[in-house]
Amino acid sequence: MELSNAYKATKVVEAIENYSLAELNTTTEVKPTHRSGDNWFYDDEDFWRQIIPNPDNFWNKKLSFRRFVLCDWISRVPGLYWTKYSEGIRQHSQNEIAKQSKQWIELYPLGKSKKVLGGIGTILLPPNDEGKRLMSISSSCNASVGIPVLIFPDVFDSLNLKEGDGIDIIDARWQPMDSNWSKRFASTQGIPRGCLIVDSPEKIKIIKKDIPFSFHPFSIMEYQKGDALLYDFVFLGVDNKLKNVQSEIEKFFTYYASKENRHGKYLLNPNMIQPLFETQYNSPTEMQSASEKAKLELLYKRIRKEEFKKTTLNKLIETLPHYYDSSVAIKRLAKSVGVSQAIFQEDNAASMSAQLINYCFDENIIEELTDRMYVEYPKIFNQ
Repeated sequence: MELSNAYKATKVVEAIENYSLAELNTTTEVKPTHRSGDNWFYDDEDFWRQIIPNPDNFWNKKLSFRRFVLCDWISRVPGLYWTKYSEGIRQHSQNEIAKQSKQWIELYPLGKSKKVLGGIGTILLPPNDEGKRLMSISSSCNASVGIPVLIFPDVFDSLNLKEGDGIDIIDARWQPMDSNWSKRFASTQGIPRGCLIVDSPEKIKIIKKDIPFSFHPFSIMEYQKGDALLYDFVFLGVDNKLKNVQSEIEKFFTYYASKENRHGKYLLNPNMIQPLFETQYNSPTEMQSASEKAKLELLYKRIRKEEFKKTTLNKLIETLPHYYDSSVAIKRLAKSVGVSQAIFQEDNAASMSAQLINYCFDENIIEELTDRMYVEYPKIFNQ
């Protein structure tokens, strides 16, 4: 349990950092690596299974999509759902179910965190200064698993595009996003940060209107359990055809924060156009001032203090040598997270593990270390 909480804390920090950059999205041109051709995609999974292992083969290439649905929500980390380790993270146990009926399941906070860590969770971004909108398309009508698409304002105006439109997209370029998104976290470094560019009405054909789709507004809840202060992800699965959708979302998050005397408060608002419920931050803009960045550093320290307690660090020190069983392996791990070899006093793997973990904790880079360990040996944190 201690190590699963350590990994969860790592991803809480990653999610907050990504949120703070979410409005800074621009695109950058890269030299095409292939000629344009007949590159049609018919479902989300096929797209991501090809893109994730071979991103350089697709940059600036024209791609086409048949029978996808336009969603105004996008995944918090597009493509994360389809990585090789995400499916295992999403699995919940019976004791993580709070309520269950034939139609729905309500999970305890740890169970909800697992789903978000595994790629479920969406945000709604405002148009940028030029009126361009970052949305998503999905063959399965599910914004959490979909593909980002940047749509120009004249395309919206001429076609009167709306969420729920069933569309074909023809010859849209897949371009990288010019952003610092997730650079220090190994688990998201391998996911290409790109989007489809729809800059002309000729690139979209509307084939059907008003198709239902699902999205998953999420946040991070700081709450009490006994004497402990904890952090967990919270999300809600929503059908866009739900009546009074805004008030229903607000009602759920308010109920969940107060349930079982949690005294919870939410840190991030997933809807940056019209906030859905009370949160510490309603948009990335609110996190950019020097004073707020200082407060964020204090928040990170609080998360580390609560989730990387002495017992957790000792468990990491005990476990790490079973997987990195030589000084060479420990040094390689250190190098992968930017730690100089000079910190080590040459010794056995157990001693050098302790040196590395204590150094990373003291230097506030324990998140990078645990994230790298998860990518290389996920079962360390799933025991």
